[in-house]
Amino acid sequence: MDSGTGLEPVYILIRTSGRPKFFSCLMESIKQQTYKNIITIVHSDDPRDKYVTGDIIIQGQAYGLEYGNGTYNLYNNRLLRAIPEEKGWYHFIDDDDKYSSPDVIEKLVNKSKKDHINIAKVKRWNNVIFPRHWGSQKSYQTECFFLHTDHRLKAKWWGNKGGDHNYSKQLTKILPINWIEKLLICEAQEGKGHGLKLDKGAKRVQKPDLPPDTKVAVLGLRKHMTGKRSDWIKPGQIRYMSYGIASKLEKLEKVKITFYMNQTEKPPPRNILEI
Repeated sequence: MDSGTGLEPVYILIRTSGRPKFFSCLMESIKQQTYKNIITIVHSDDPRDKYVTGDIIIQGQAYGLEYGNGTYNLYNNRLLRAIPEEKGWYHFIDDDDKYSSPDVIEKLVNKSKKDHINIAKVKRWNNVIFPRHWGSQKSYQTECFFLHTDHRLKAKWWGNKGGDHNYSKQLTKILPINWIEKLLICEAQEGKGHGLKLDKGAKRVQKPDLPPDTKVAVLGLRKHMTGKRSDWIKPGQIRYMSYGIASKLEKLEKVKITFYMNQTEKPPPRNILEI
């Protein structure tokens, strides 16, 4: 899409569902950007969401549970396919986050390299800055990475939780990393539900208080090869372990708990990609 500015377009890819207040705040932070060729591509899975605006809008359908326990991640594959053929950049941002300053996109474009996965920092709901392991981490939260559209079809999102780490891990295997120093891309909006489907001002829901021996699925973030062999895990690996062990490893940022289940429940698919 030619804006007449001579600047390459930046496609901002957004998923939203039932969160008009958060979405409005995010869109306002995009409107304030100093970069003059921004194109928003927005995915909604609920036709009742009349608040949805954007340059390109996808009214998609929700996936069934047979695709995993985090099927909203598959919406990102639809967003990627909706990017026009014109060369440019793309960035994912969730509807309950917002850009940290008006010049973020301009700085990202100026500091990014086309043949790299470009990584900068973000501030999460608890004011923690990610990536935590700056200069060595190989997988990242959704908003940390900024890429040229040449790479938009080189990886796919899966239908399980932890999809951002799985997606970025695919890219760091084939692209060098460009670490962008001293740049905070975005921050969580106040009242964000930490992955839960809450809108601005909604009550935060706590994680369930499970017995320590309850089986949970985890995604490996960093290598853990101590203790019992059944508790070993590598980055990008999905496995099942007790909630007690998984909680300790999650605090150490070695795993991300992605799925709570009872002993009688069928585990989610391990790596289903959208066809």
